[in-house]
Amino acid sequence: MKKSNAADIFGKAPVFQAVFKNALPAMAAMLMVLIYNLADTFFIGQTHDALQVAAVSLATPVFLIFMAAGTIFGIGGTSVISRAIGEGRHEYARSVCAFCMWSCVAVGIVMAALFLIYESDTGMDGRQRGYLGAC
Repeated sequence: MKKSNAADIFGKAPVFQAVFKNALPAMAAMLMVLIYNLADTFFIGQTHDALQVAAVSLATPVFLIFMAAGTIFGIGGTSVISRAIGEGRHEYARSVCAFCMWSCVAVGIVMAALFLIYESDTGMDGRQRGYLGAC
């Protein structure tokens, strides 16, 4: 079986095949996250401590906020990168990829710092004081 690179997949393969080859690993990753969350909640539920289960439930939206911030750069970056590859500007595509990656890291650090600074004062994660020890 011939091993194909990204240029072959996006440049020469039919659209359905290119989308399928890239969507399948993404769907598998989402399925693994779902299984992990179900197993995590199940085993924490075995402790019969409602505060610990609530802590997992309250941490999920915070996790999704961080994921959304990363997705902003991922979606915009892939659009610019795909157009650059189509135009044959591979070095520009590499620099956009690096910019998006490091921007995600920087935004994540800033968001984490802001969350840690302001979360106890504003309750921005939606939890009540009773859950503080479990989180």
